[in-house]
Amino acid sequence: MRKNEKIFTLPFLMILFMSVISGSASYMVNPVLPAFLVSRGAPMEITGIISSLMSLVALFGRPFAGAASDRFNKKKIMVLSYLLSIICLYLYSLSNSVPMIIFVRILHGIAFSLSGTVSMAFGADFLPMSRLGEGLGYIGIGTVISTMIGPQLGDYIGTQFGMEQIFLWACVLNLLCAIGTWFIPYHPVIKKKEAFHFKLENFYAPELNLYVFFMGILSIGNGILLYYLKDFGSVRSIASINLYYTVSSIVTVLTKPFTGKWLDKKGVAYTLYPAFVISAVFAFLFARAYTLPLVLIAAVLKSIGQGSGQSAIQADSLRKLGLERSGVASSSCYIGMDLGNVLGPAIGAFVISGPGYGTLFNIYGVLLLLCIPIYYLYSRKRSNQ
Repeated sequence: MRKNEKIFTLPFLMILFMSVISGSASYMVNPVLPAFLVSRGAPMEITGIISSLMSLVALFGRPFAGAASDRFNKKKIMVLSYLLSIICLYLYSLSNSVPMIIFVRILHGIAFSLSGTVSMAFGADFLPMSRLGEGLGYIGIGTVISTMIGPQLGDYIGTQFGMEQIFLWACVLNLLCAIGTWFIPYHPVIKKKEAFHFKLENFYAPELNLYVFFMGILSIGNGILLYYLKDFGSVRSIASINLYYTVSSIVTVLTKPFTGKWLDKKGVAYTLYPAFVISAVFAFLFARAYTLPLVLIAAVLKSIGQGSGQSAIQADSLRKLGLERSGVASSSCYIGMDLGNVLGPAIGAFVISGPGYGTLFNIYGVLLLLCIPIYYLYSRKRSNQ
């Protein structure tokens, strides 16, 4: 798999294709889940809690998924996660009570923790280390494309055939992923056989603590905007605020390959410093945005800053730990991302109810700028060792 420096080999192209299909299946289901819960008797007030259960379970499941990835065949784990997702999606369509949906949501979180964590490590097995940043960038593009396809496809199916059919079609897409992944030619990099011990480093990489922290900081903005963008537009009387997502997705697709190549050529430091600066400018601009053009300019900056920063952290984490611990590297990065997505809305709720959005994004911009001296001191310390 690593005899040349090519990225677009047949196995890697298959992985990209599967990531788009499986991601589209997820984004078909997630937007309709609150309405589906209400149709099954759940009060509107708790639909958000039930919907977030999958992410919460995935957060706690990621360390175990990372450990499994490093001990067992990644391809088989991916196939297992798709099959488990099929079972969950089919059970959704049969569910007629809230407790049943909660149970299925928890089970779906286990499947999501497996696929989400292992997919990055699995893709890295087909990439040359010298082009790891670029390759992971293309995997990120696949995720963005699925966010553009999935909701539209789910809305069409729900309108034409009914809500239950969305889950069944998502089952079909995951089945295609399971079959396609099974036929990917793969020679696994397996950790040498030894007795497994429940040691921290088998589930989490302490040497990546700073990177996990940075992933969390970069992801806080996602968590805030995911929950409060619509309210932000309402408070500031900005029409068509959802164009933010359209512009963000297009910019991510267009820039990911170039930022990945820059990372591979210049290194992580030359990528992270600009990423923090650009992301901070986004935050300060968003704090002062009262018109749609300013919001869209901020969307461009955030896509470039966060996209390049997170890709740099993921790639350097995989390089540091090597293929034998790629699963733990992946899970550690995603733990930081999950924590940021959880902390963002929590911090946002507290600040928005008081000083407001301007203060919230100004504080976030300062946090991003503080990452620069922190990383500088870390780099100096590492170079002196």
